[in-house]
Parts: sequence; C-alpha cells; structure tokens
Amino acid sequence: MSVERNGRVRRGSHGVLHAGVYFRNGGVMAQLIARDVKKVFASSGSGRKPVVALNGVSFEASGHTFVSLVGPSGCGKSTFLNIVSGVESVTEGSVELSEKGGEATIGYVFQDPRLLPWKTVMENMLYVQPAHGREKGSREKQREHVRYFLDLVGLGRTESMFPGQLSGGMQQRVGIARALSIRPHVLLMDEPFSHLDAITARGLRTELQRLWDDTDATVLFVTHDVMEAVLLSDKVLLMNSSGSIYADMPIDLARPRTQTDQEVVSTQAEILAVFEQMQKESEQEPEEDRTKAQLGVEAS
Repeated sequence: MSVERNGRVRRGSHGVLHAGVYFRNGGVMAQLIARDVKKVFASSGSGRKPVVALNGVSFEASGHTFVSLVGPSGCGKSTFLNIVSGVESVTEGSVELSEKGGEATIGYVFQDPRLLPWKTVMENMLYVQPAHGREKGSREKQREHVRYFLDLVGLGRTESMFPGQLSGGMQQRVGIARALSIRPHVLLMDEPFSHLDAITARGLRTELQRLWDDTDATVLFVTHDVMEAVLLSDKVLLMNSSGSIYADMPIDLARPRTQTDQEVVSTQAEILAVFEQMQKESEQEPEEDRTKAQLGVEAS
C-alpha cells in the first residue's frame, strides 16, 4: 500500500503481471488524490524568472472513471501526468496514488507512439512485459497475452511488421495496446490523437471508449480538444494559463457517445463558454500580478 508524503509522489510498485487473455483487474481499482500541487521549474539563466507549471492543483479520481485535463498550451497538463508517473516531482503539495485491494500499475500513452523502429510490433509489445517471463514457456504465454491486446485494437496480423511499415494511426494503436497489455490501474494519455488526421482520430476515439469500458482503469487524459473531452470523459478539469484548475465539470451523459449526439454538442458549447470566460479573465489580469500570485508574492 502506498502512502502519501509531502513534496513527493508515492506509487504502489508494479505487481506481478501474469500473461493471459483477461482484461479486467478483478476489482482492484486505483485512487488518485492531488492536494494543492505546485510545480516550479527553476530559471534557466540569469535574469529569467522561474516558471510556474502547476499552481495549487487539487482533485480526486478513483475506480473506473475517465478524467480529462483541458486547457491552453503551457498550463501544466502534461507536467501533471509526469508527476503522477514519477518522471517529475512536486515542488509543494502532494500526490497520492494507491490501490484498493492490490498494487497500482501505470500505463502511459504518449503523443507519439514511441515505438522502437528496429523491433517488430511483437518485440515492442514484449519489451514492456515483466522481466521474470524469460523462460521458454513463460515467453510463449507472454506472446499469447500480447496477441490478445493486438487483436483488441485490430492489429493481430501486424506482429511481425516493423513500425515503419505501419501508418500513423496503426502505430498509435500499437502504443495503446502496449499500455493496456500491462493491465494498468491508471492509464495516462497525453494527447494521443493530436498528430493524427481527423478521420483516424475519430475512429480511435470510438475504439478507446470500447476498450476502456472493458477495464477497471482510471484514465487521466490530456487534450486541447473540448469535443474530444466531452466524448470520452466522466469529468473535465479546465485549467487556466496560471496552472490552476479553473472549473471542475462532471459529464453525466450516456455511453457510448458520438460527436454528433445533441447532448455532446450542447455540453461542448457549455464548456467552450466557460473556457472563453476564463480567457477573458486571464487577459484582464495584469501579467505582473499573475506572476506574483503564481510565485506566492503579494501584489503591490
């Protein structure tokens, strides 16, 4: 069981993941609690100010839920994912990632597939599987396990192909299958469809809804696309340019959803209206006062 400590992130260690053709985690669900998280990057040179990436971020997510972080570029969305994954540490505050009934594991889907070009699809998938499965019998079980997830994303016939032989959408599907293959309790997704054409991205959003519905995973999803967030999420956290959560908006719509559903369209419009109000308030606030507020200095 992981416990919270101020100024850092504690996560459950990666548990033993046996190969097999099963997807759910048997009721084992993660709980994520962020408390007043602040992240400041030190200045990179003389005369330059520190960069405040996150400023007082607090929220909770647990169980089978899908949370999207939406906001302008540079508001700290990806930084928060990196803190949860352990790539970055917090400057102040705390993040607790624990499990209910077992150890928490994390899967990460990036903007780019990040496949090793000299390895086949099968070899890329096997690369993230547990190191203890090196014996001949265990390795074959892992191959069966990997094939199951490739089949889930419609790529069962590509295992002997190299990334360069796949389209961008197919490569990203491999990236999603790779993350799901470790059966994560928390799935981090950093704008996974942003580099794809509109038709491919639309198909993958539909596919993601289907795949996630068969898991117990908590998903943290970063996007600039409000429609995408409404389509996928149970909750949208709208972040402002100061690195804070401006609005916490639940999305209580039936699933599955399509982007032409009237409720999806109207909810998108409501969130865009809030976003525009946030932008107006940000533009009206003097830059000097905003910087002082971020750094915890009283405005004169």
